[in-house]
Amino acid sequence: MAEILKLTGVEITLNGTANLVSSATVVKVTNANTTSSSLLTVVPATGANTTTTLLPLSTLLLQKASDSKISSSLTSLVTATPIAFT
Repeated sequence: MAEILKLTGVEITLNGTANLVSSATVVKVTNANTTSSSLLTVVPATGANTTTTLLPLSTLLLQKASDSKISSSLTSLVTATPIAFT
């Protein structure tokens, strides 16, 4: 079954600096790097950070709190787009 995504903001490049990604609660994160994985870190306003690995040439849909920030261990080729489901 196909998913329909609504874009709710502009795509940005993630890097080592945590970003709110337009205060979105759902974010499409893409690693366009052909060889390196990216360690994604979600930094909540309160509480402990969480992490996950994004493999090369892959995409994930990440749900987070609107005040949580995301950063990537790679400084380029990892993008984040705020989205919503329709």
